[in-house]
Amino acid sequence: MWTLNQIDQQLIALALEEDLGTPYFDATTTALFTGGSSSAPTMQAKIISKHPSDVVIAGLVLLPAIAEKFGATLSIETSYKDGDILAHAATLAVLHATAPTLLTLERTLLNFLRHLSGVATLTHQFSEAIKHTHCKILDTRKTTPGWRHLEKYAVQCGGGANHRQGLYDAIMIKDTHVDLLGGMEQALAKLPTEKNLPVIVEVRDLLELDIVLAQAAKVDRVLLDNMRGPFLAEAVEMCRGIISTEASGNLNLSNIVQVAESGVDFASVGMLTHSAGQVDLSMGI
Repeated sequence: MWTLNQIDQQLIALALEEDLGTPYFDATTTALFTGGSSSAPTMQAKIISKHPSDVVIAGLVLLPAIAEKFGATLSIETSYKDGDILAHAATLAVLHATAPTLLTLERTLLNFLRHLSGVATLTHQFSEAIKHTHCKILDTRKTTPGWRHLEKYAVQCGGGANHRQGLYDAIMIKDTHVDLLGGMEQALAKLPTEKNLPVIVEVRDLLELDIVLAQAAKVDRVLLDNMRGPFLAEAVEMCRGIISTEASGNLNLSNIVQVAESGVDFASVGMLTHSAGQVDLSMGI
């Protein structure tokens, strides 16, 4: 069960503060609605997709939290949930609140929905492209600072799975570690004897892979960095029945099918979060 964590709550507070200042103040709405939110009647607004194609929704779970942080009453009618597909021109949700509340929160609500749905939609495109294989799409740490937990949630909504959350929940030996320690053997020798975290090791060639396979009991997954074609297929075959495999390095929608068809177990894709952009959702009152 996914829930907002402390960083998510801080991000919502920051988003409201950067738009409304401290204390919260919407100059235009205050000027035009002199009676304030408390005396204004309840209105309704629709969030509609203007995106030219189907999108995968992520971020609906944030809407009540944003309203609560702002201190407003907001009711939401929707037949959708995060992870559902929304067609072009379809209505995602109908919101009920006072006009000042709807006007003041409009951009913050949409910013979260548009970006997270962008991540979910791109992830869905990757997942659909390789659904004929057993390969699973993973995200990376190439996330927007402060947004990692939310962006990784959006990846789940799009049908992907999460890699490690950060540097704290897995041991991952990368090429930089190997080079600084003088080689793969020296890096593996540094691993703790008692394993209490998953261990992932990145390899650049079959020689490094041979060294890892010789100590496979220490490792949970091998990351095959920037390997393609017959080279990747050979590496996957070497690992079969011994250790799980992950492909990574400049993966995109043009090459993901070929990579997945190699038989690799996972493919980690940085662009899910660093290049997803936004989908076109708008609000009309």
